[in-house]
Amino acid sequence: MRAWLPDARGHRRLFSALAIDALGTGLFLPFSILYFTATTDLSLGRVGLALSIAALIRIPATAGAGMFCDRFGARRTVVVSNLTQAVGFFNYLLVGSFGHLLIAAVVVQLGNSAFWVAYPPLVHDVAEGKHQESWFALITTLRNAGLGVGALGASLAVAIGGTNGYTAIVAVNAVSFAVAAVLTRLGSSGGDHAVSVPEHGNTTQRADVSGWASTLRDRPFLGFVVLNFGLALLSLAFALAVPVFLVETVRLPPWIPGTVLAVNAVLGAVGATAVGAAITGRRRASSLMASQAIVGGAFMAVLCSAYVPSAVGICLALAAVVLVTVGELIQGLIVAPIVNDRATAASRGRYNSLFQMAFSVGDVVTPALMTMLLAHGPLATWLPMAALAMVDMLGIALLANHLPAMRRRVNQPDRTEPDGSRAAPPARAPRPMTRRD
Repeated sequence: MRAWLPDARGHRRLFSALAIDALGTGLFLPFSILYFTATTDLSLGRVGLALSIAALIRIPATAGAGMFCDRFGARRTVVVSNLTQAVGFFNYLLVGSFGHLLIAAVVVQLGNSAFWVAYPPLVHDVAEGKHQESWFALITTLRNAGLGVGALGASLAVAIGGTNGYTAIVAVNAVSFAVAAVLTRLGSSGGDHAVSVPEHGNTTQRADVSGWASTLRDRPFLGFVVLNFGLALLSLAFALAVPVFLVETVRLPPWIPGTVLAVNAVLGAVGATAVGAAITGRRRASSLMASQAIVGGAFMAVLCSAYVPSAVGICLALAAVVLVTVGELIQGLIVAPIVNDRATAASRGRYNSLFQMAFSVGDVVTPALMTMLLAHGPLATWLPMAALAMVDMLGIALLANHLPAMRRRVNQPDRTEPDGSRAAPPARAPRPMTRRD
């Protein structure tokens, strides 16, 4: 297992930055709404409205972040994203009105959008395009560990300090983003270059592959984006609806949701490298199909928990969270490298921004969708989710025929297919080029 991990020497500052970033996020995330209701006179409804508007603005902001990344480079974009979020969180300390909260939340979402657009290209550049799954596994472990420690620290801060604890959480989160920006900027080279000659074409193709028009003409990649909306919806549905379902419908003990989320976090932190090692050498497409079969099984376990005794229901709930975590880890290690390999150096930011929009739209759609389904009972809620996992499997099988990056093997050391063809064909300049924690 250790031999499977990448050689991370020379990148300690970058890894430290990503871990610190995640730790700060873990501090604030569990109390993102409670902070404002505890420290301001704003009602819960107005806080929710401001945060929802900011989340909607994230969708167009993601497109702008892609252009920024392609123009100035992935590392610079990550630095800017961290500094932007630091400014937003420092403003959270001063919020006293709805307007101020809205502006600060928009700033935070702008920075967050830029980070998730630039993070995969930065990993690609640091890894020099090789063994990307190993790099994502290592960073996933660090980030999940940071999130878990941050969440624990936040709970202790609130328990000990009350309202002052909330303020301390936000202040530490703001400082963590500033520190992460400095460490990322001082890190070893990689991800600093801006627009360069496309990896799969010549200089005459540069304008085409770096433009939105070429990206949007890449039909196989657009199909992959739609597929990833399905993947994102399943992941968000589990996190949002399963805890509510287990308590309100199945009538399991109230400690179950916290336990489920804790198991998910712990497995995410310790399981990434094990999952990565297990799928190494397998084709990305077949691994993704396996992930959807596993996730579909998790939803069926959740469904069955409604029709069995409580003790068995608890066991099924815990089995479901193990299954869904494994499925999410497989997806998380494979999807970003597929997107990176489909793009050129000049268009990687745009491809990642288009890919990230699937998650942004999912954030908006999933709460309303799951609330509606939960109102119609267990079968109406979980059978469609299991069916969607099966549809995703079909979509993966079909897209693999059109996206060579999906046919590559996990941790394949170069960009060449077994048959000698390139892993990612040139973008259309007669033909479009196809390209996420």
